Amino acid sequence: MLKSKLRIVQADCTLANFEENLERHIKAIETAIRDGADAIAFPELSLTGYNVQDAAQDMAMHIDDRRLDALRELSRDICIFCGGIELSDDYGVYNSAFMFEDGAGRSVHRKIYLPTYGMFEELRYFSAGRQIETVTSRRIGKVGVAICEDFWHMSVPYLLAHQGAKLLLVLMSSPLRLSPGQGVPAIVTQWQTIASTSAFLLSCYVACVNRVGNEDSFTYWGNSAVTTPDGSIAASAPMFSEHSFDATIDYSVVKRVRLQSSHFLDEDTKLFASQLETMLSAKHQG
Repeated sequence: MLKSKLRIVQADCTLANFEENLERHIKAIETAIRDGADAIAFPELSLTGYNVQDAAQDMAMHIDDRRLDALRELSRDICIFCGGIELSDDYGVYNSAFMFEDGAGRSVHRKIYLPTYGMFEELRYFSAGRQIETVTSRRIGKVGVAICEDFWHMSVPYLLAHQGAKLLLVLMSSPLRLSPGQGVPAIVTQWQTIASTSAFLLSCYVACVNRVGNEDSFTYWGNSAVTTPDGSIAASAPMFSEHSFDATIDYSVVKRVRLQSSHFLDEDTKLFASQLETMLSAKHQG
């Protein structure tokens, strides 16, 4: 597999209304299938809305829940990534990324870093994920999935890339944050810098899928983008409005970039692991 067509859906959703959000997903997926997309990606918590608070427990569902049957069926023709509230086998409630392909569903990532500061209070309603691992899609290859705040921690993209992911997919519900000055909001520039830097240093694609719309006091800014392995933007969506676009994920570009500059391939993971173990041991003894 050298090339795949990825449909990015920068969407709004209705808070705590699973049925309405599911219907929006179905329409977008059907359109993407007609257009020949290999995979489609939606934002963080796209099936439920972000600020669900106490409703999280009521809305949580297992990946095998029959209410997700429509997505399983559609996935026979396309690989689907979307965000939902997951109920685990031991009844933990997680902010999760789901993947559907070939008629089956998988929970591919549980958000690890749950922001609980300022306007955020995720730790009150969700359990934190404990695994960083890639997923392999027949249609789009080996993918590393992260959820919003996870990508602000270097360990997440680093570990995903070194497990073989050549596409890092970031599902986001990033709201505006008040900051002084005019022009492009600081949070937008910060995300652009993080995506570009990660793509360049790890020599891989980074696809950020952010939502738009208003939800209580939250305003989501969109500007979803796909960044190439050299750190440049291949395609992007506007700010503040719903928008879908396609990006070609061309793995021959990853090959070319890594052959031109081997900084990713030269990374000494054994040295990193050894030094980290030494640091943790010293901290434990101290």
